[in-house]
Amino acid sequence: MTEPKQTNWTKEWGDNLALAGCDACDTIYLIPYDKAPLPCPLCGQGELLLLDEDADRPVYTQPPELVVPFSVPQDKRERILKQFASSIWIKPDDLKLDRLNGRIQPIYLPMWLVDADIQAQWQAETGCNYEIVSHREQYQGNQWHTQRIKETKIRWEPRVGQLQRHYDNKTAPALEEHDAFARKLGRYRLEEAELYRPEMTQEVLVRLPNRPPDDAWTDAQVSLRAAARQECRQAAAADHIREFRWTAEFANQNWTQLLLPLYTTWYRDDDDQPQMIYLHGQTGKLYGSRRASMKKARKYALIMLALAALSGMGAFFFFLLGLFVAEGILALATLGFLAAIFFGILAVVPVGMAWYTNHNAELNAIQQMARDTAVLNNNN
Repeated sequence: MTEPKQTNWTKEWGDNLALAGCDACDTIYLIPYDKAPLPCPLCGQGELLLLDEDADRPVYTQPPELVVPFSVPQDKRERILKQFASSIWIKPDDLKLDRLNGRIQPIYLPMWLVDADIQAQWQAETGCNYEIVSHREQYQGNQWHTQRIKETKIRWEPRVGQLQRHYDNKTAPALEEHDAFARKLGRYRLEEAELYRPEMTQEVLVRLPNRPPDDAWTDAQVSLRAAARQECRQAAAADHIREFRWTAEFANQNWTQLLLPLYTTWYRDDDDQPQMIYLHGQTGKLYGSRRASMKKARKYALIMLALAALSGMGAFFFFLLGLFVAEGILALATLGFLAAIFFGILAVVPVGMAWYTNHNAELNAIQQMARDTAVLNNNN
């Protein structure tokens, strides 16, 4: 493959990196130029193809300042994948540990950290806990007993004030699907971040932001407001705060791009569709679709039905022998009929288990899609 000509903005990231995009989900990456084309590590439906770095220039191209490094040892990663594969009773032929390991792709996902100075007028209701003691009389054992009861209540008071504060490293999403990944895999320990070095991306794909700072500012304000709300509660020496409102002015904003580690892999189901598996690059938490093989389940069911039929035929044969030849053989006929019933019932189990597994996977996918749609609507 001919090495693509690097423009100035890709050179700032490091050597031998090229711009690539998925032809199915339209996600944009920086990848080592010799890796293209390769399957999309996030959707699994398309391929990453090289793009023109000027004509297809992304919305944000600056290299990151910080990176949370990968910290899941290989043996732990393999153990987690093995547990996932073994958790599916009748799994597709493609769901094998060696194939999952062979398809592992490390990725960095971007996120914003925002610093800002804030001057604000605020008002809220703050609440302080207090206890009240009451007594309850109960008649037991031919006498009255007094029970002392403690209850915690909240005393709410209106408060107003001014806030002048500098905040560092408040988070904001750099991807539209950031919240979806956070719900699936959990948070990251951002305090372990290191300064970016070009060699960090030599074998790792980097997902580029699709939400530049201007677009992510509304989410950054949510993080800043949450921090201010908490500080106002502490300043009021309160246990609770509600109805928090403020009028804020922001200055000296500074945006830092941080990369978060993620592993992806996949397997193909009965319909030859890729099923994605995501692995948190710091904690090892796994999220993936658990699909059983209905083809295998039907094959096992047919085997059980065949055994049931053979047992039934044998039982009928011994029944005839018992009637006309030797009455003692009737016991074998009884055993044969019982075996036929047993195998007949057993034939339902693999199909039922596969259906239950796939039904749960589809239900989880629908629920996840509904949550993602709700988040997207809120962002818009």
